[in-house]
Amino acid sequence: MAEFMASSRAMVAPMRPASFVTPRSLFNWGRSAKEVTPPPKFQYHDVAPPFPMSLVANTHLRGRELRCCYKATVDGFSATDFHRRCDFKGPCVVVGSTAGGGLRFGGFSPEGYRSTDDYYDTLDAFLFYWPEAAAAAPVMLPKVGGSGAALFDYARGGPQFGADGLLIGPPLTAVMGVFTGPDSSAGVGDLRSARSRLGLSYARRPDSKESLFGDETRVELDEVLVFCSPQIASLY
Repeated sequence: MAEFMASSRAMVAPMRPASFVTPRSLFNWGRSAKEVTPPPKFQYHDVAPPFPMSLVANTHLRGRELRCCYKATVDGFSATDFHRRCDFKGPCVVVGSTAGGGLRFGGFSPEGYRSTDDYYDTLDAFLFYWPEAAAAAPVMLPKVGGSGAALFDYARGGPQFGADGLLIGPPLTAVMGVFTGPDSSAGVGDLRSARSRLGLSYARRPDSKESLFGDETRVELDEVLVFCSPQIASLY
C-alpha cells in the first residue's frame, strides 16, 4: 500500500499554468477613453451694479456679492444670447436703459431663468425705475393682483415680468405651453425692444402713469445688464 501511494505521488505532478495571461477586455473599455476637459470657467463682466444694495435687501441676494453675468452690448442682444449667459444663475436683477441713459429701469426675478417655456407664481418679484432726477433712488413697483403669472421664462424671449408689466425682447412668434413649433430657433426675441403696461400684474407708478417708461409704452434699448450671485449660481 505504501508503495502504491508513493508511486501515485510520483505520477501526479502539481498543475502549473504554462504562462500567466493578463486579462483583457473584449471591448477595449478604458483603452480609448479621452481625457475629460472641464468646462471653461464662467467669465463675469467687470461692471458694478448701478442700483443700491437696498434694492435687494428683502431678497435672497441680500448681503451677497453681485456680478454681471450678461451685458447685451458684449454678449449679444438676441434672446439666445441672454439665456446662454443667464440660465441657471439663480435669482437675478435685470437692468435696461435707453440711449444715453435717458431711461433706466428693471426688475427682480426670484426664480431666475432656465428656458422652461413656463411661468412662475410669486409675490417676491418686482419692477423698478429711476425717476428723472439723476440722484434719486429707484422706485419699486410690487406685484399686484395676486401671485399668479408673475414671471415668464420663454426660451425664445428675454426677461418678462407678468403678461404685460415688462417685456424685454419677447418671442416674435407665439409660445403655447411647452410647444414651440417645428423650428424652435425661429422667432427669437431681440432685447433691443421693450414694452410695458402697469396696473394688471405690477403696480402703477406713484405718478399714476401706466408704463414703466412714463408716457411711452414701447422703447428701444441700447443696453441690458443682468446681475446674479456667483455663490448661488455655483449651486446649479
